[in-house]
Amino acid sequence: MAFQCPVNSPFDCLLLDLDDTLYPGGTGIGPALKRNIDEFLVARFGLAADRAAALRIELFRSHGSTLAGLIALGHDVHPDEYHSYVHGRLPYDKIAADPRLAALLQSIPQRKILFTNSDRAHMKRALERLGVDEACFDGVVCFETMNPHLFGEVNGDDDAVADRTVVVLKPSVDAIVAGLRAAGTNPRRTVTIC
Repeated sequence: MAFQCPVNSPFDCLLLDLDDTLYPGGTGIGPALKRNIDEFLVARFGLAADRAAALRIELFRSHGSTLAGLIALGHDVHPDEYHSYVHGRLPYDKIAADPRLAALLQSIPQRKILFTNSDRAHMKRALERLGVDEACFDGVVCFETMNPHLFGEVNGDDDAVADRTVVVLKPSVDAIVAGLRAAGTNPRRTVTIC
């Protein structure tokens, strides 16, 4: 039976998260990511494994992510270095193709914005494994689009993130604003699914 989207929907746009939303949380990606972060901290900073795990948790709680915490504390870690290590070694083969998800996304008439804290390379690999074409989304908001200042790009209207020690991630106000800008719709008629 095909999904039928209501014609008189109160929503014009969906902001859809990727990780643990478009693919199930039980894939093992989450635990592998934590392990990769711990290994990055051990390799990059020479920490013992137990200290690396404790630091990962501490930085997540205090800064929203390990990378955000490392940057805020003044460590010279480029996002590409970090993401290539922690995402580049994930077991993507655990994400199964989901033709029903692809069909469902195609059937939704509202604008669809993929809204993820992950980097673009991870997003592309996960979508590829799911069998979902990025073109079914009307836009993408990912780590790079929320943090152009970390890649040497500065937008004149983004004074709040001009500081190179600030990493913008959901659920911060700056991240939500980036998602809503990409949606280009009335925020009261936009729903976030995460």
